[in-house]
Amino acid sequence: MSIEDRVRQLLTDAVANEPPLRGAPLDYALRRRRRRPLVAGAVALTLVLAAVVALAAVQPRQRPLPSTVSTNGWKTLTDATGHLRFRYPPDWALQRLPKEDDAVVLVPPEDADRPIDQARFRVTILLGETFWIGEMWSGTTTKGRMPNGQAYLLDVQGPTATQGNQASGYGTYSIDWGRYCTSHGRRYCGPHSVLISFGGSSSSTWDRYRSVADTIARTATPLRPTDPSVGDRSRPTCRPDQWRLVWPEEHAMGNQGQRFVLQGGVQYRQGPPCHLRLPLRLAVQDKAGRPLPVAGNPATTTVEGDLPEDGMQRRYGSWVIDGAFMWRFAWEEWCKQGLPRATLQVTAAGGATLTVPEPRLPGTRGNPLPAGLTCQDRGQPSTVAGWPP
Repeated sequence: MSIEDRVRQLLTDAVANEPPLRGAPLDYALRRRRRRPLVAGAVALTLVLAAVVALAAVQPRQRPLPSTVSTNGWKTLTDATGHLRFRYPPDWALQRLPKEDDAVVLVPPEDADRPIDQARFRVTILLGETFWIGEMWSGTTTKGRMPNGQAYLLDVQGPTATQGNQASGYGTYSIDWGRYCTSHGRRYCGPHSVLISFGGSSSSTWDRYRSVADTIARTATPLRPTDPSVGDRSRPTCRPDQWRLVWPEEHAMGNQGQRFVLQGGVQYRQGPPCHLRLPLRLAVQDKAGRPLPVAGNPATTTVEGDLPEDGMQRRYGSWVIDGAFMWRFAWEEWCKQGLPRATLQVTAAGGATLTVPEPRLPGTRGNPLPAGLTCQDRGQPSTVAGWPP
């Protein structure tokens, strides 16, 4: 079973017995070309969370996180297979999921006697054979570092009320687990991540256990040092003729359709192994090449990795969306009134350039938004930036 299938099954089980949700989906990622044989675990996680969280035009209730949770007396789990160690409350129940070598689930004491798929709050920990930066843009995404210095992305949705005053909240940590070779099952050498997802089926369970889930995530550490996920910087620098920019012709959306995400990659072309650190710039322009009045325009980001290992690949006629060389830009409030039709131009250091058409506005041909979800001018500034923030 692929990492995508595994994470989909985990989160499908987690909400199997929740009341039906109504309204348009909170977020989603729409693909022009949906044939994707390999997808990052964080991608699948984001897509599933987007699919199961729905609302009827209700704003989420913001709550400050409790300060700290003491870990005195907590148990420690050492998972040699997953190259992972973490701590958890002594009264929480821990279970490995059937047929999932690397996945464990934690539930609070009052859910210990329930089937896992009926737990009112749960924390799922899964090792992923993926780069830690994936498509984490469904909710509010923040970037930070764990106490031991490992980088992470945290994407949170909720708790958001739905019709009938039901509420549910979901979150996912995607943690940089470095680059190493696995020694079990299918041998894989490359960047890894640890995905720690948590969710509650009501506002009360979210309020009670959200800070515990955050603390569990912050205790996660690898069992031994790993190589940097960005690759081997001692290699020779890649020449311009060894790579090219790639756009897989996708439209991705978040923030209820208000956020347009442009993503692409770097494809290996030829030559000896090398290392590439590549600054990129996105310019949002009108048809005459003039920059549009969008805050942050032009935006910048940087990707880094090894070639040929990290190059974007085509398999079975589709691009593989994952890896150290996936670049991303987010255009917030992209449908703001008064902005002329745009061209999106991505330029790499050295002059390599890609030109991408803008997303179409609601009601126009080529509009990437499905029926029932439209980008609206909410009177907020239009901004563009590299992703993650």
